[in-house]
Amino acid sequence: MTMGAKRFLIVCILAVGMTFSASLKAQGVYSQNIVGYVNLVLQTGDNLIANQLVSTSDTLSNLFQSQIPDGSTFTKWDSLQDQFLPVSTYHSGSGWDINYALTLGEGGMFHSLTPFTNTFTGYVWPGINLNSALPDFGQPVISSYGILLLSCLVPVNNADFYEVVGRNPQNGESVTELNPVTQLYSTTTFLNGSWNNGAPLLNLGQSAFFNLQSVPEPSFLGMLGIGATLTLVASKVKKLRNN
Repeated sequence: MTMGAKRFLIVCILAVGMTFSASLKAQGVYSQNIVGYVNLVLQTGDNLIANQLVSTSDTLSNLFQSQIPDGSTFTKWDSLQDQFLPVSTYHSGSGWDINYALTLGEGGMFHSLTPFTNTFTGYVWPGINLNSALPDFGQPVISSYGILLLSCLVPVNNADFYEVVGRNPQNGESVTELNPVTQLYSTTTFLNGSWNNGAPLLNLGQSAFFNLQSVPEPSFLGMLGIGATLTLVASKVKKLRNN
């Protein structure tokens, strides 16, 4: 199947309201106001999640409406302070302590006490460019730098670095992903034109930590960041869990 056929098929699937096929790789031929839903399976423990559909409200109370295990928590990452924001806890009957918003392109950490499936409903980002060439679909370039918790703006499976950040990686930049099944983090760093631990690919509804630089820097500065993302994130997660 050609990439163009895959793109067309994913549009048709979403337009009739079916769940996305995890085997498809779509990179940007969408029409505006394509309506559908995404079923996201959350595992017991930490899950780095994303909301990839526009809806009437992007707050937790709207995004998570049923089957939420009592006592589940959610938090967002503060890239300026390199730490998580205060944890919001879900209480059946009263809802969330803090009704955080989770917008397109943002990531968040959802900690579930038991596995469950959440359904996100809405439509695809209206800024998508139907006529842009692969792999660009008109997404804005991320201008912030540091350690950012990011997701792809549009609901695609196996979203690569370019599709999330809007540009190619620079030497020394890295991505840290969480496997929600094993609860293990892994970091891959872009060095001398290739990823040292495999190219980062985000699943549907997944976010990851991107360690981005502001501008191309001397290679020795990039080398200093190898492993730093994984160490910092792991320590912050441990601190979060102990609070």
